[in-house]
Amino acid sequence: MAVCSYVERRRQTYYFRARLPGALAAILGRTHVIGSLLTIDARAAKIRAAKFYFILARHLHILDLRMRDDLRAAGLLAARDATLAQAAFELGRRYEADQARLRQHYEAELRDLITTLQQQWRDEDASPASGEAEIMAILRPPAPLDPPAGAIPRVPVEGGGPILEPASAPSPAWHTLCEAFFADRPGLTPKTLWSYNQAFTIWKGLIGDKPIAAVRRGDVKLFADHLRDKPNPRGGALHHKSILRSLGHIKSFLSWAVAAGHATDDRFGDVRGRDKTREELMAGDTRRAFTAAEQNLLFHSPLFRAWTGEEDTEAAAWFLLIAALTGARTEEITEAPAILVPVGGTLCLDLRQAGTKTRAAPRLVPLLPDLIRLGLPAWARRQAERGRRLVQPGAEPRTAAAWSKYLNRYIRKHVAEAPDLVLYSLRHSFRQMLRAANIGDELANKVFGHESGTVGAGYGRALSPQEAELVAARVRPLVDLGHLAPWHDGAGSGHGVRRLASASA
Repeated sequence: MAVCSYVERRRQTYYFRARLPGALAAILGRTHVIGSLLTIDARAAKIRAAKFYFILARHLHILDLRMRDDLRAAGLLAARDATLAQAAFELGRRYEADQARLRQHYEAELRDLITTLQQQWRDEDASPASGEAEIMAILRPPAPLDPPAGAIPRVPVEGGGPILEPASAPSPAWHTLCEAFFADRPGLTPKTLWSYNQAFTIWKGLIGDKPIAAVRRGDVKLFADHLRDKPNPRGGALHHKSILRSLGHIKSFLSWAVAAGHATDDRFGDVRGRDKTREELMAGDTRRAFTAAEQNLLFHSPLFRAWTGEEDTEAAAWFLLIAALTGARTEEITEAPAILVPVGGTLCLDLRQAGTKTRAAPRLVPLLPDLIRLGLPAWARRQAERGRRLVQPGAEPRTAAAWSKYLNRYIRKHVAEAPDLVLYSLRHSFRQMLRAANIGDELANKVFGHESGTVGAGYGRALSPQEAELVAARVRPLVDLGHLAPWHDGAGSGHGVRRLASASA
């Protein structure tokens, strides 16, 4: 019984079995190539079969080209083509001769019939000429139609005439369909498009310009094996999630190609990436929430102890506060506009354009009282007057990757040197704050930017004034931020936090 494409088990050993192309099969006198994989282990057999298929496909392609060149040189191919053409011509000529004979026979019968009718009409004083012309016009066979352009004549089967079939267009190379695939998915984010293109580039290096109609499950398995063995930039193996994501891109493309009629379904979805390693199974999520003690260290760190007058440090302090008290993703805070949106009497962070990760990511997040007290509205007005985004530190914007690198380094230096404690950990902490507020999972997901998967979540997706007020009233920071005092000068401009209150001065 076959365990996957091109692999079959014979007694206790696994064999590779693949069909040969028609031209090669005729020359070699066999329809399949079969060889032992020299293993009794199913997993090892699948791996060897995938590699065997990749090597064999290239070899057969070269062999096919050589065969055609050799046959042309010997004149055999031309002779074979001429023989087939002559046979088809002879069969067609005999068919035409049979048609002519039958036509003469039927016309004689019709002529006799017409003569009989004419005699009856004469007896009735009818006009024989018009009757004959009318009957001959009805019974005259139609003129033969010209074959359609590009039609290829086939040798007629016994008892029938020649059949014309449209010439089939050659299957395009798989990578030439990528643009059409992306055109059917206009909602993909730039980051996802980049990820797709990375996967396609790797796959093209493995299978080349293979026609989409010739792509088989072994080609997808070859890609999965490549990802399994490919090291990451830091020297270790690729993470399980990275493998599944890239493999999923190839499967999605092939699923689209099958639905569009470009490819044959070879159960591409059955191909699996490697399983999780023991370390990955035990590690779980590589990021955790801040503890209360760690958040205390963070909000007593140098960024919050003294105002230096630098825009960069001011923006960084607000970035950490917004991340801790809204749960927004790093990319969302980076792209957030400097315009706060009122929902009823509650000011909200506007992530309707910045949120792109999921369908629920575009949202409004109510501002907690601590953010209002510390002066976030004044900071936002100041940024808007400068024509900047909410946390843009200067005339030139800073990317989310740069913010993440900068603040992760800051957290390692001033909070803890822990690989699972990063900037994104503040989002984990905010989720704990939402749970502790007991506002319900549906509202918590709406504020957090997660899809709940329930039917009710599809109703009233926009944040209502009552919901915004409930979030602002119930959700509380993990630690007391009373030591942070608002700052302003006589002109009304400034940053959101200054030095610690007198107890810490």
